This record gives sequence, C-alpha cells and structure tokens, in this order.
Amino acid sequence: MISNLKKISFSTIIPIIIILTLLSLGILIPIISMVIFGAILAYYVRFIAQKVKPFVKNETLSVFLGIILLAIPIILLLYVTFSQFIMIIESNFGSLQQAAADNSTMNMTSVNNAVQNLGLPSNISATLLDTIKTGITQFLSYIASSAIAMVSSIPGLAAQMLILIFSIFYFARDGDKVIQYIKDVIPSSDKDFYLKIFDSADDVLKSIIVGNVIPAVILGVLSGILYYLLGYNYAVLLAIFSGIAMFVPIIGPWIVFGAIGIFSILTGNTLQGVLVIIFGWIIETSTDFYIRPKIAVQYSEIHPLVFLLGFIYGAVTMGIPGLFIGPLILGITYAAYKIYRKEKVETEKSINQPIKPS
Repeated sequence: MISNLKKISFSTIIPIIIILTLLSLGILIPIISMVIFGAILAYYVRFIAQKVKPFVKNETLSVFLGIILLAIPIILLLYVTFSQFIMIIESNFGSLQQAAADNSTMNMTSVNNAVQNLGLPSNISATLLDTIKTGITQFLSYIASSAIAMVSSIPGLAAQMLILIFSIFYFARDGDKVIQYIKDVIPSSDKDFYLKIFDSADDVLKSIIVGNVIPAVILGVLSGILYYLLGYNYAVLLAIFSGIAMFVPIIGPWIVFGAIGIFSILTGNTLQGVLVIIFGWIIETSTDFYIRPKIAVQYSEIHPLVFLLGFIYGAVTMGIPGLFIGPLILGITYAAYKIYRKEKVETEKSINQPIKPS
C-alpha cells in the first residue's frame, strides 16, 4: 500500500484530499452546524468531565456525566421558558391552536386602562389601542405557531439532537486525538502560527462563557429577584428575557427594564415602575461595568465588537448554535490576522534593522 502510494506524485495527493474533503462537506452541510456546535460544547463538557473523573475513575463515564451536568440547566431553562409562554398564551387566547389561528379575543383590560390614563383624544386612543393589540396578537400568534411547528417537527429535531449528543460525546472523549492529528498534518514551518491559533481558540471559548454567559446569568438572577420582590407576574420569564437582552447591542437589558417600568407607570403603578427602572439600572451597571470586566479580562484580548457581531449574526445565520459558532469563528479570524500582523512586523523590523559594525 505504502509502496503504491509512493508512486503517486505528491502534486496529485493534495488535490485528491481537497476533492474528498469538499465532497464530505457537501454531505455534512445539513448537519455541519450541529457537529461544530457539538465540538464547542464538548470543550465545556471536557472541563466538567475532568473535574468528575477523579471520583468515577473512568473517562467514558466522566464524559457522560459531564454531558448530563451541562444539559440539566439548559433543559430547565428551556422548560421554564416554554411553560411560561404557554401560560401567557392560554390566558390570553384560550389555547395554542386559537393563538396560532389568530381567531380569539384577547384580554386587553390592563392595556386599555393604560391607554385611557394617557388622556389622549378618543380617536387617537382607539387607534393606539388597536395598534398595540395587533402587535401583541401577532407576536403571541407567532410564538404559538412556532411552538406547534416545533412539536410537529419532533422527528427532525430528535435527529439533530442525536447528532449533537454524539458529537459532544466523541469530541469530549477523543478531543486530544483530534488536536494531535491536526498538529501532525500541519507543516513544520507553520506549527508555531497554528499553535498560537489553538491558544486563541481556547481563550475565545473561555471568554464566551466567562465574559458573556456568566454575566448574563448573574443579571438574570438578580433581575428575577427584583421582579419577584416588586410583585410582577411571570418573574422567571422576565428574568430570562433580561439575561438574554444582555446580548442586545447598545440597549441591552434596558429593552426589558424600560418597557416594564414605563408600562407599570402608565397603568398607575408609579412606585413599582420607578423602582424597577432605578434598581434595573443598578443591576445592569454593576454587571456590565464591574462584574463582566472583572471576570473576563484575564482570558482573552479579542475586541468586544468581534464577540458582539459573532453573537448577533451567528444567531441570525445559524440559530442557537450560532451564539457559540459565530463568536468562535470571528474570534479565531481576528486572532489569526493579529498573529500574522505581529509576525510580519517583527520580521520586517529584523530585516530592516541596521547591522552593527564589528
């Protein structure tokens, strides 16, 4: 086999490998985002598995337990969010089917009272009330339709989840072998560059959790406590929205704090609305300007704008997996240009440095 391979010109081996790679990618395109997402989550599973391994003394079992421990909070978050949405939709529409068909009568008493308190002329109040009702109806109908569509597409989702779970498991268990294989095929002259890229990828993956997800979780928990103490309904759902809103550029959690505060003031709960705005500002400022820099500065030098664009447009193009894939790809790209520029500048300096006379 090896003797036959030696007879093949090296110039033909590389094109064959490229063609086979492209064909493989063509087959994997429908699931490639899940495979990449699985590889990213495997990074965190592996971290958990290494903490568990001393207690179970088995690598495969520690990886399996790592997956379970990582999945528990995610499943609970999805369950609470979905169940809260169901409660809101059914309280306003009667059922998911009616919401999706948009053929029910909404309970708009609180909204109607808020509009009346504005003291606007009757025709303007009616127009504003109709606009608000239409917007709320369309939004909840969209959520209901999405929920029903999700239930009807369970077989496809099950296949995607199966691919994700297997990807997480095998990348977490055999990740070292994959990295070593990549290192083996990299030309020796380029190894230093790629080792720096690997280090940058490690920093980016840490920063995604430490610099973005953890602050969002902290803000969500503090917001949930605030909503509960102030007597808001669906405090858990509002807390989830507040945490997710940390990824929204410029506005951030104010899209939630501001909307809730203004609505409370308009409905006559002035003190409640003022308090949620004031304490919301304290929570957001503390999280964004103290907690986030405090825990993230030691991990990555990637510019915050890179992460921001990765989170937003990664999610737009690839859905939930894009929240992780987007920042990773843009972060590694940013690091690659930065490393290349640094090496190029250092090389030019060494070339242009005048030779000292002996």
